Amino acid sequence: MRNILWRHGRSQDTQYDGKESRSDQVYSGKECDSLTGVAAGKYFKKMVDKALEKEGAQGCLLILDVDRMQEINERFGHDTGDRVLKSVAVMLQENFRSCDGIGRVEEDEFALWIGGLSAENVGGIRRRIAHLNDLLMHMEEEIPAVTLSAGAAVGEAGEDFKCLYRRAEEVLRRVKERGRCGCEIYIKHR
Repeated sequence: MRNILWRHGRSQDTQYDGKESRSDQVYSGKECDSLTGVAAGKYFKKMVDKALEKEGAQGCLLILDVDRMQEINERFGHDTGDRVLKSVAVMLQENFRSCDGIGRVEEDEFALWIGGLSAENVGGIRRRIAHLNDLLMHMEEEIPAVTLSAGAAVGEAGEDFKCLYRRAEEVLRRVKERGRCGCEIYIKHR
C-alpha cells in the first residue's frame, strides 16, 4: 500500500519509485490545454484509460467543476475568467502529487487521476477539496473568489474513463444540488 504524507500543503508519495510519469512532464501540442498548461481533455482521457489497462491497476478519478464560472465571465469578463481557470490549474498542481494526472476536460471542469488510490483510502479527498476551496476563496490576486464542486470515483483494471466519469459526474451533480463547494465520493455497491 502506498504511504501518502502531507508536507507544506502538498502530498508526497513516500513510495514513489522515482520514475518519471507522463504527468511529471510538460505537455505540448495536442496534449496540452493551451490556456492552463495541464493535459488537454482527449489526452487526459487516454491517459486514464491506459492506466486502467494494467493488471492490478487502481486509482481515483476526481472531477472538479469551477462553481459559477458563467457568472464570473458575465460579471468580470472572459479575461478574468481565464485568470481564474489558470489559478485553479496552478492550485491543483501545487496541492497534488507530481505523479497525479491533471487535465481540463470541459470549459470549467478539471479532472485528476490519482493512481494507486483504493476505495479504502479515499477519505482524505474531501479534506483536500475543502483545503483547496479555502485557498481559492482567500487568494490574494485581483480575481474573484471561487470554489470547486467535486465528484470522485474509484476504478480498477478493466474499467475505463467513460465509466468512472459517469460515476464521478453522478455524485458531482448531488454536490451542486446541495449548494456547491464540496465533494462527494461514489461508493460502488458490490
